[in-house]
Amino acid sequence: MAFTRLNRRTFLSAGGALLVAGCTSGAGVAPPQVEIPEVRLGVLPVPDVAPLHLAERERIFERNGLRPKMVQSELTGDNRFDLEHGTEDIHFDSWVTIFLNIADGADWVLVGEGCQAGVNTTALITGIGSRLRNISDIQGKRIGVNNNRGLGVMLINALLSTHGLGPNDVQYVEMQTDHIAVAVRQGQVDAGWLFEPYLTAAQLETGAAPLADTAVGPTVDLPQSGYVCARGFAARNPRTVKAFQAALVQAQAEAQDRAVIEREWSNYLGVSGAVVSLMRVGNFPSSLRAVRPQRVADLMFEQGMIRTKIDVSKLIVS
Repeated sequence: MAFTRLNRRTFLSAGGALLVAGCTSGAGVAPPQVEIPEVRLGVLPVPDVAPLHLAERERIFERNGLRPKMVQSELTGDNRFDLEHGTEDIHFDSWVTIFLNIADGADWVLVGEGCQAGVNTTALITGIGSRLRNISDIQGKRIGVNNNRGLGVMLINALLSTHGLGPNDVQYVEMQTDHIAVAVRQGQVDAGWLFEPYLTAAQLETGAAPLADTAVGPTVDLPQSGYVCARGFAARNPRTVKAFQAALVQAQAEAQDRAVIEREWSNYLGVSGAVVSLMRVGNFPSSLRAVRPQRVADLMFEQGMIRTKIDVSKLIVS
């Protein structure tokens, strides 16, 4: 893949990517020669990255010339990453965190989509005996979130706006993701924002009750995560990026099978079989189209999370 101008709306179609993957996966076909076979992939312990684990276990990466190393990132806080000199080459994160980094000057390009939100894949929860019954009741209340400038806050703010409320009508309290359900149960906060597998685990283990789906209305089916690398890395290693994209597309397609994806979750999420079987799942796109993450960038601008509009089409590797 030549690293050319980054102003196309898509970097490849699903069919084209699958064709590339197919050409590198047939019996007796040598894997492509890439610049960095042992590419470092930054991941989080969330359902979205199941296709990466699938691609590793089923040797999809290997057939595309890659032997990736998974590097764990943190789920909590306003994360900033140095993809030129740090410990990762290709980084997975929420689009919100990715665009905050870009808005703050990170010279990154987009190389793949992660997952789109589904029904009740992210939600506000309350504890046993809570008097909160709907979003209107949340005015003036404390909400536990894993990042005061993250995906959860953006989703909640969008939900509040549909009920005539704004960010200043609630108090966001940042805490570790795995502490939120306990904080809700103990009354340290009135509600909490969770995503899978923490959402299902909270209901089974602490008796938490969903108050509201946070991917509805203006955020229904919202693209929530993706993959990026430094612009310089893509320029120096075009075949490596191309190989990653081809492997990801094939794995994303296979991840549409619920049984396949549950097997991956069981292996790396560290939760019980009961949680895995009840988890809600969104959609794994098999192509990267600027129009989807553009929704996130536009919503962030509308909410004042970023001060300058981002044209996603100019950030996609073609």
